[in-house]
Amino acid sequence: MVLPALATVADLATILGRTFTPQQEAQAQALLDQASSIVRAYMRLDITRATTTDTFTMRAPGRQHLGTPFGCGQVTLPQRPVVDVFAVKVDGTATQDWWLEQDQLYLRSAPWLGPPGAHQAPQVEVTYTHGWDPVPGDIAAIVMQAANRVLVNPSGIRSETVGGISTTYLVPATGENLAVLLSRTEMKVLDRYRRTAGSVRLRSV
Repeated sequence: MVLPALATVADLATILGRTFTPQQEAQAQALLDQASSIVRAYMRLDITRATTTDTFTMRAPGRQHLGTPFGCGQVTLPQRPVVDVFAVKVDGTATQDWWLEQDQLYLRSAPWLGPPGAHQAPQVEVTYTHGWDPVPGDIAAIVMQAANRVLVNPSGIRSETVGGISTTYLVPATGENLAVLLSRTEMKVLDRYRRTAGSVRLRSV
């Protein structure tokens, strides 16, 4: 599935206060697509609102749910925020015997506890809606910043003059070649959204 850019060419033109030529629009779109892919890879999230069907391997719940019924199972939905869960199947059989806590889906019975599945964790298919609509403003801003760095300075050149001597660098003094990449400051902003742990996801349909 091809995901849309997290900011539009029109957004970028408005922020910059300029009008793009058709050639510049095409370049801006390509850079926004690249920046969006980099942000998604760093955050480990699709970010934009979508509905997907994924299959996960059920596991036993963590310590915080020791009070749940014996045999309860758990899966972590990897895409956040979870907006709604439409359908759940355990080993191909639909069930309503579940509840959701943020991105954690709990099932009140786990068929691996009895034969013939005693030693094989069940597979849980979940259809759910996730992501933001609209995209949070700080995420969109970072995507535009990353794209604009290449628009205004495609070679990544930085010059400085000290004592009458001019020096040109291909990368900033920090050693970061930003280009369509993320700065340390931008990463810190994205960290509040970033997914740091995931589930075992078998497939998407």
